[in-house]
Amino acid sequence: MTGQFAESSSPHADNREYIWLVALYEFETRTEELLERLRAIGVDTSEATTVRVEIDDQQRGARYVEVSESALSPVARSAVTGALLGGSAALLIGLVVYGLGLFMLPVVAGLFNHALVSVLFGAVIGALVGSSFSTARLRKSPQSKLPKMPQPTSAGFLVAVKMPPPLAERAEEIARGLGAKEILL
Repeated sequence: MTGQFAESSSPHADNREYIWLVALYEFETRTEELLERLRAIGVDTSEATTVRVEIDDQQRGARYVEVSESALSPVARSAVTGALLGGSAALLIGLVVYGLGLFMLPVVAGLFNHALVSVLFGAVIGALVGSSFSTARLRKSPQSKLPKMPQPTSAGFLVAVKMPPPLAERAEEIARGLGAKEILL
C-alpha cells in the first residue's frame, strides 16, 4: 500500500493570490523603468503588458447614462406618487363635500363608503396625471445631465503587472514616484 499515492510538493501552489497593478504613464520609457524597478524588488514581470492608449474627442465626449437605484421606472414612480397625492386630496375633498351634504352617491351609503370611493377615484386620476407628467418630462429631456465628471486622460501608456500582495504597496510607491497619471490596484 505504500507508494500508491504520489504526494505533491505544494498542494496550494496553484492557488496563490495575486494583485494587478495598472498604471498609466505619459511616456513609454517610464513604463520600462517601472518594470525594471519592479523586477529589482522581486516581482515577476514576464506577464506584464504595456499598451498605447489614446482616447479621441469622440470617445471623450461620450454620454454617460445615469444608473437608477430604484426598481421602478420613473413613470411608475410618478404614477405611484400621483396616486398617493390624488387619493389624499380626494379623501379630503370627499369628506368636506359629504359633511356639507353637497354631494351624495345614491349607490353607496355612509361616510366610510363615500370616503373609499373618493380615495379610489382620486388615486386613479392622480396616477394618470403623474404618469402623464413623467412621460412628458422624459420626452422633453431624454437624457438627464450628470454631475461634472473628470475627463479621462487622453493619451499615454498603460502597463499591467501581476504581483503577490505583500509587494503591492511598494510597487504602488514606485509607480507614483515615476509619475504615473493614474494607478489602479
